[in-house]
Amino acid sequence: MSNPLIVMSAVTGKPNKEQIFQYLNMLKSNGITQAMLYPRSGCELEYLSVEWFETISDFIESAEELDMKIWLYDEFNYPSGNANGRVTDIDEFRLKYIYTSGEKTGEICYAVSNREHVFGKKYLPDLLCEEAVDMFIQKTHEKYYEKFGRYFGNVIEGIFTDEPGVAYWKPQNALPYSKDIAYDYENICGRNFLEDMNQKHEDFYNIATQVIAERFHKCFVKKISDWCKAHDIIMTGHLMEDNDPVGSTRQSGNLLKNLSAFMMPGIDEIRTNFRFETLFNLLGVAQYVRGDHGTMAELFALGPCDMSFAKKRCMLFLVACHKINHYFLAVSHMDMRGNLLVKNFFSNFTDDQPDFAGTRILAKEAELAAAYADKDFTPDVYVKYPTEICARNIGKTIDIQPFIKLINTLTFHQVQWKYIDSEVVSDTIPLIDFTDDFTYVYEGKLFTDANELCEMLHNQIIITDIDGNIPEGFFVRKFNENSFIVLNLYGLPDTYHIAGKEVFMDEFGVYISDMMHNASTITKERFWATFRINYCNSNMIRSMYVNSQTLAKLSCSKDTEIILAVRKGVNAYLESEKVICSGANNHMLSTGFQSLYDTTDKFVLKEGLYTLESADDCKYLPSVFVIGDFSASTQSADVCSITLSSRKDSIQTGEFISDFGKIELNADVQIPEGATAIELVGTNLYTCLYADNILLGEKIFSPYIYSIDKNLWNKKVTLKIVQHSSIAPVFGDLVYYDNMESKKESGTHSVQPKETTLFGIKDIYWIF
Repeated sequence: MSNPLIVMSAVTGKPNKEQIFQYLNMLKSNGITQAMLYPRSGCELEYLSVEWFETISDFIESAEELDMKIWLYDEFNYPSGNANGRVTDIDEFRLKYIYTSGEKTGEICYAVSNREHVFGKKYLPDLLCEEAVDMFIQKTHEKYYEKFGRYFGNVIEGIFTDEPGVAYWKPQNALPYSKDIAYDYENICGRNFLEDMNQKHEDFYNIATQVIAERFHKCFVKKISDWCKAHDIIMTGHLMEDNDPVGSTRQSGNLLKNLSAFMMPGIDEIRTNFRFETLFNLLGVAQYVRGDHGTMAELFALGPCDMSFAKKRCMLFLVACHKINHYFLAVSHMDMRGNLLVKNFFSNFTDDQPDFAGTRILAKEAELAAAYADKDFTPDVYVKYPTEICARNIGKTIDIQPFIKLINTLTFHQVQWKYIDSEVVSDTIPLIDFTDDFTYVYEGKLFTDANELCEMLHNQIIITDIDGNIPEGFFVRKFNENSFIVLNLYGLPDTYHIAGKEVFMDEFGVYISDMMHNASTITKERFWATFRINYCNSNMIRSMYVNSQTLAKLSCSKDTEIILAVRKGVNAYLESEKVICSGANNHMLSTGFQSLYDTTDKFVLKEGLYTLESADDCKYLPSVFVIGDFSASTQSADVCSITLSSRKDSIQTGEFISDFGKIELNADVQIPEGATAIELVGTNLYTCLYADNILLGEKIFSPYIYSIDKNLWNKKVTLKIVQHSSIAPVFGDLVYYDNMESKKESGTHSVQPKETTLFGIKDIYWIF
């Protein structure tokens, strides 16, 4: 079976076959054996052109040679259903709305995008119209099959549909409207759609929403699912607003019904925010809709761009606890040019990340997580998903907060719950239902306090703090065979009682009961060392311009040899003199930047303060980088200043330094007799440990414990700690950038790094 990590590969620029093979080989070398081909902003091939399909052919042939799997994507950017405007070139295939109340009652209007810079098209497709969807399938799915049918079901695993919906930018007092809506409405209830709307019939919104759900199911979801089944590939993807019962009801009529028709249904969890209020509602949906091929989640896109492997691993196990066994990683830029159009969020799954080799370890953890996704559990309580409530009240403002409050309270009280829709509930498992205002109904009683309701359930508590209280920020899944998983989502790193044992839980810690054994008594002995630093690459930092500024400061505390990298098409001026680029040092840039920047020759910048002027800066595709053997810091002021100073040549245990890329820390130590392991404390970086250049191990999450062979006892060795940063340091102080930026782009913003990447170790212990 292929590894369950599937990279969403943004096809940017015009890659040739050699570049494509190198890219896929890079992924496979780092533990990723599946890639989804994602036509995205920054692609310079005409979508669905001859040249586009030739490039896709290069991907498929390279994947076959490398024994990798390919997933297709059915749109350019998103949402799916438009074939990048080919569908909505026809007027009758454009999505329309009808005003159902107010001054415009009965008026029909087009759904018009207010995000053309992302979607690229003004109009949205009518996915309630069979002919429109037929045209979409003809332009995309059929074209792929015509050219690559021999790879379907072997190299090509499936096709991903992304956020199709029928309520983009819909006014609240309107409903999606298509030519057959009125006909379907009358077939269900025997009454006239327009008459019921004008007379405000009490069942109008309920029936109209049912019509929309059935038509969306028939025209889009089932039609594409049936096509995929007939052509031996998997239909996967997710629907719009899948984390919001009200929004999803507006977008597809019935989220659970329509998502369940996917062969591999999925959800969108790109925030990686464990405090996000609708997280557990979303995961409950995924758990409910699991398909014959499992369930998928789109993960990680909003970052931050220095997200630790520990947090990624914790998220993999969290979604696995909700039956999700395929993990689509967003996004893997072949190069960085897509960030010129989609500027506000950035996450990257390529070796542009210095720590990308740690993905090999994450891939193994993903396999383990996917195995736990197959385990089942018996709920303490069922929760009725509020599709019917949302449908009845779709024309009103609906306060969903009591529902979300209940789901979150159940979760953090360690109650095991599952959604139901309209199934018959077991006599032995109670049900929580709701009134239209989301008062809770449990065993015939009404509750408004979620905590009070939880106290009625008498569920088993797995983790408590030392005082016996339920701690904040922990998730527990109890499986049927008596094993369980505990995840520290945002609880404090501390010692807790887990099933009667004292256990230390790190930040984003994962405790798996059937992998934990009673540890024999161990002795730890702290030791201190002074480490010589070997910097394995030049440092690199952007010259930062905020609020459309064109002027930044560059300060040198001593004479410093540097290189400037300037984005192609951009002019830069150092002390008002134009920066001349030869391109001779482009090899010092990582692959994703090389074709987009030109570099200067090396030159010495004398001690002092300089102005560096440039226009058209971009948050994640800066106009100018500074590269060299220096330590760098951002001085936040009205005009940003980057200060260059000397790198340290040594640090001690407990010291940390800020830098970018890869460093080696070397110390001469004598390994004591009886030492079975070394533990490094105080890092979350991808960290390898060597003794006399013999690899003792590599770790990406705590505990950073490395075994020692007894042959090393009493020997003096060079202990080498190799640490890798993320890409984040090259972007400078992004918290300052966002705080200073007065005009935010429309759209979703990523989570930014909260701290500078720090190399070093707080404590080191011999373990006996």
